[in-house]
Amino acid sequence: MFSFFKNWLNKEQGKTRSVEELKKDIQEDAAVDFAELSEQEAEVEAGEAVPAAEARNQKVRTDLSLHPAWEQQLDNEKKYTLRFLQAQLPDVPAGSISVTGFSLIPNPEGLTVAMFVRNGLDRPVRFKDITLAIYLDDKPFARQRVDLSGMGSIPPRSSRPWEVFFPEGTYLHENFSFTRWKVMMKAQANPYVWPNHLDLDPQMEARMTERQKDRLELLIHSLPPIEAESVEATGFDIGWTKKGELVVAVLFRNGLPVDYRPDQLKITVSDTEGDVVATGVIDGSSIRVRPGTSRPWLFVFPANAVKKPNASLKRWVLEVT
Repeated sequence: MFSFFKNWLNKEQGKTRSVEELKKDIQEDAAVDFAELSEQEAEVEAGEAVPAAEARNQKVRTDLSLHPAWEQQLDNEKKYTLRFLQAQLPDVPAGSISVTGFSLIPNPEGLTVAMFVRNGLDRPVRFKDITLAIYLDDKPFARQRVDLSGMGSIPPRSSRPWEVFFPEGTYLHENFSFTRWKVMMKAQANPYVWPNHLDLDPQMEARMTERQKDRLELLIHSLPPIEAESVEATGFDIGWTKKGELVVAVLFRNGLPVDYRPDQLKITVSDTEGDVVATGVIDGSSIRVRPGTSRPWLFVFPANAVKKPNASLKRWVLEVT
């Protein structure tokens, strides 16, 4: 607890950084509509309500709310610092919950994130199990399910500072290079899903190097979520063989609650000029993508199915129906 206060000490000069310097550490606010959270994630508590916002799209101001243990252990100077930082945060959309990171502390076992958990509702909110994710330069870096019940009840229209530890096992990759970061809350009842588990066909996996597998892992975690009850196909590699065949690598992402097993697929590859490079109906019966997973697949167009053999494929468009 309170790792961020140690992190705020200027190690070179041995002096605590000014509040104006600390203000620069405040990251982007990420809001979630409370209606998207399930009963297992958070609940509205009975208690004194503040006057309701006039409109759903209205924004409300928040005040600092410290956990009783923090209230006891922090001195007035530290409370003032947190109150100052909270005052710099943007208004919260009425009816939403948001998280705003303000300190990212690496250590040998993982990362500790200090954040403000903000309640934009008119009644107290108590969190339970929530999925939190760290993004580096808008790309997912770490994600885990966190028990936030220890935060206690957060009063209406208030921000509560809290720390969450992300062990190395929650990392999605090991690229620490970034210019900005943020922490986000993932709602279980969100109408979007994120098929972020790479499920390789055994025969394909046997031919792949570890580097190729790592690149695929990074790809599936860099793509945005897809709509629930849908399947998306994303082309991620293309090339010619010596025989003039066109080989296309496609990543299938399954947001269905059941296996995705297509009978046949029509695949069209176009170049940047809009010309069709190759197209054809392909047998898809051997493809099986399990729910919530992503599976790569290779499609080969024989030379006689290629309509534009001299096409530049620096940029290309894939259509799968």
